Amino acid sequence: MINVVAKFVVVSGSEQTFEDTISEFRGRYMADPGCLRFDLQKHAKAEGTYVLLESYESGDALRRHGESEDYKEFSARMKELLAQKPQVDIVRPVGEQV
Repeated sequence: MINVVAKFVVVSGSEQTFEDTISEFRGRYMADPGCLRFDLQKHAKAEGTYVLLESYESGDALRRHGESEDYKEFSARMKELLAQKPQVDIVRPVGEQV
């Protein structure tokens, strides 16, 4: 399994559009059997800051995600909504997981 933790800072006033866009693409991504998780979290203390938690069954599944037409469209739509470049970390589980 491979996990992606992506932090987004959204342009003030664009929060609802950002959330709606994530929701729209979530269904598309979750339709791919290699995508195990695509869940948006809103930061409790930083206005306009979100974390997207993604999980993929393999490196191939993550690569397929990044090369998809949906991802290209998603990235293009995100550009106008973000106040800065997203911070993206790719991590792998260590040891026993819940």
